[in-house]
Amino acid sequence: NRSGEVIATIDLYDLLLRGDTSADKSLEPGDVIFVPMTKGQVSVSGSVRRPAKYELLGTESLSEVLSFAGGLDERGVAGDINLERLDEDFYPTFKSLNLVFDKDFKIRGGDLLRVNSAVNNVRNKISVVGAIEKKGDYEWKKGLKLNDLITNRLDFSSDIDLQYGLIERKSDNEKIICVSFIPTEIFQGKAIPLFPRDKVYFFSKASREEILESLISNLRLQAKYGEYAKLVRITGTVHFPGEYPLTDSMTVNDLIRAGGGTKDSAFLVDAEITRMEIDSKEIASVKHIRLDKNTFNESNVSKLFKLQAYDVLSIKPVPFWRETESIELKGEFKFPGTYSIKTGETLSEVIERAGGLTERAFPNGAIFSRQNLRVKEEEQRSRLIAQLEADLVNATLSATDSAEAAQAKSAANAMLARLRNTESQGRLVIDLGKILNDNTNSKLYVNAGDQLFIPQIPYSVSVSGEVQFPTSHLYEDGLDLDDYLKRSGGYTQNADKDRTFVVKANGSVMTKGGNAWFGKGGGTRISAGDVIVVPIDVKQTRFLENLSYSTQIIYQLAVAAAAVNSF
Repeated sequence: NRSGEVIATIDLYDLLLRGDTSADKSLEPGDVIFVPMTKGQVSVSGSVRRPAKYELLGTESLSEVLSFAGGLDERGVAGDINLERLDEDFYPTFKSLNLVFDKDFKIRGGDLLRVNSAVNNVRNKISVVGAIEKKGDYEWKKGLKLNDLITNRLDFSSDIDLQYGLIERKSDNEKIICVSFIPTEIFQGKAIPLFPRDKVYFFSKASREEILESLISNLRLQAKYGEYAKLVRITGTVHFPGEYPLTDSMTVNDLIRAGGGTKDSAFLVDAEITRMEIDSKEIASVKHIRLDKNTFNESNVSKLFKLQAYDVLSIKPVPFWRETESIELKGEFKFPGTYSIKTGETLSEVIERAGGLTERAFPNGAIFSRQNLRVKEEEQRSRLIAQLEADLVNATLSATDSAEAAQAKSAANAMLARLRNTESQGRLVIDLGKILNDNTNSKLYVNAGDQLFIPQIPYSVSVSGEVQFPTSHLYEDGLDLDDYLKRSGGYTQNADKDRTFVVKANGSVMTKGGNAWFGKGGGTRISAGDVIVVPIDVKQTRFLENLSYSTQIIYQLAVAAAAVNSF
């Protein structure tokens, strides 16, 4: 508008969509550019090149609106266009359009236009997954066989399981059907036909659980009344026990191949099938079917045991079968090392095989640890840590003196840190002297994973805990508990004198509570290799006194374990 006169009317769509500047005008000072309000808009989405909202003048056809949006992209289907429009009562109505036949269809403001894409469910595709170099998608053609895709043994990965492969196939009603095959038969002239949308699985010599997870889930989802999920399970002495798809006419041997084959410890003379059956009254029952070695005879195919849905095959181990088990001997043995053991072998027999002890050996300080004890100690330690943490929180909330609480909390946290850093020993206190003397009442049978450490003859006594100078002292005959405590500077103000205890070299713990080690008037008998432990007095502050009794036990266990580790 220039001086009240309309000089030009410009359609910006010519400029924005087609780059046409023929209607452009030069501007002068005082010119007014007026952009009127839109009369209507259409929303275009889906498989077009410029999905957006476009302005309408009211006369645009379907083909014109789609040209605004840049036309259909490569996946857009001209015969599958959806239109949503409000009727006179403002209720949305739906209409299907075809660009070929409806190109002149008039579009209104407020219309929602969507161009649909071509379906992604490819009809003539074969997928190959798993332990194979040529994994990926392939075109299916009539008469295609797996032998046509896999033509060289080098196509297999180095860790492929050559005894079990699986084809996931969809029937006309979209139900999943599974077919198994033996990969080595691909090169033995056996034709393995493929169908459209087949998915071929090749397995490595590792767990199949992850690669089969989706397939097994889909088999469960398609089960319905009267049609059980086509799944079976194998347990026991096979390489990959677990759940597998039930294939047509699947045999016991097929399932064993699916499970990676039997281990060398498998007992095929007597296997077992657990089967669920539903009677005429629709009541489920479970029965066990014994299988003898003839069931596994491949030469007698007609008599092979056929599996049903939900069957569970259990392969038992050979009676008394054990993998190679061993015990580790460290320290002052003539021939230390790892020794294989047999059932019923005693510790003294293993020591004899190791040549016995050296002249410097200190059998009273023997540290014998066992795996199951380490596991139990670790569980107990975790429970005690959790209990102490809970006690700390409760005691902090109930504290009245903030300064005292902060000081005591610091001490308690030190206990926690020490306990967390202490490794579980799994130590079993033994009298190795009696065991070596072959006392029938002192026989100790060894287990797999046992460890025995024999230290050298010690010449020191250690003092730890709440003393002025925790350290080790040269052992002197005739010195008692009090003498060694004095040599460490005596007790600290936080020491619990009445609960002082001694960790003997063999791992036993002696206390003052009427124990024979603390005789009246005779002092305390201390031997070389002993560790004197002085625990903290939790009654020194109200804060620590509020902690549960387990706090004292935890602290003593932590210090004692540290003392034992001093060897």
